[in-house]
Amino acid sequence: MSLLSAKFALRLAGTRLTRPLAAPVFSRTTALSFRTFLTTASVHLPTTKAKPKVKAKDVDKPKTKGTRAKKVPAVKKKATPIERVKKVNVKPKFDRKLMVVPKRHGTTAYAVFTKEYMANGLQNKIPVRDLIKTASKEWNALSDAQKQPYSVPIQANKEAFEKRYDQWFRSLPPGYVRQINLQRKEKGKRLIRRPKSMKSPPTNGFIYFYSEYRQTTPSDDMSLPQLSKNAGAAWQALPAEERKKYNHRAHVIREDFFKTHPST
Repeated sequence: MSLLSAKFALRLAGTRLTRPLAAPVFSRTTALSFRTFLTTASVHLPTTKAKPKVKAKDVDKPKTKGTRAKKVPAVKKKATPIERVKKVNVKPKFDRKLMVVPKRHGTTAYAVFTKEYMANGLQNKIPVRDLIKTASKEWNALSDAQKQPYSVPIQANKEAFEKRYDQWFRSLPPGYVRQINLQRKEKGKRLIRRPKSMKSPPTNGFIYFYSEYRQTTPSDDMSLPQLSKNAGAAWQALPAEERKKYNHRAHVIREDFFKTHPST
């Protein structure tokens, strides 16, 4: 192409580009043609992306989409079992004959009458059911004068029972009283208590001080509540060392009591 033709083409392109009314319409062919008048078109080929290097570990373990590699749990070593000695609860053996509580007999006038009435009826071979039914009727039919002889042996029977109960209670080995009360509690029966002759001594030294106070203080014109109130005031007024002596005395007496009465 000559130089004149190139200039003409430039003028023609400039007039077209500066037209105010309508924007120039260029097609792909015209743009390439204009471009060829000046310079040759540079063609840019798409660049090839470098392939990522595949590690040896990835080749051995192919990964699939949407799944994760499962973790293999570590195998724990089993601990050697420790031999433990089992505790064997050995229950103490109790003699059933010793656990039988003595029964009361003839502690009321009606009990004395029924015992005598049942003995006479059994000798005559009368059924026990009939004797029980007729015993109450016969007792109600008696007058007060007729009932009086049956109340005479009541006191003697009570004393005999207390003596038997005291001997039985003292003969019990340690632990028997607790076991007997557990069994009676399950059956809904009354618990056994220490006999009157085995009452435990007081734990407080004030009781011993009070007994001495009553012997040394005149109390003819004084009521028992007032005397107890004065004894309490005198106890509080004592020095700490004096009160400690009374408390130590009570502690020693109580220890000696439980040594001689192990079943309690």
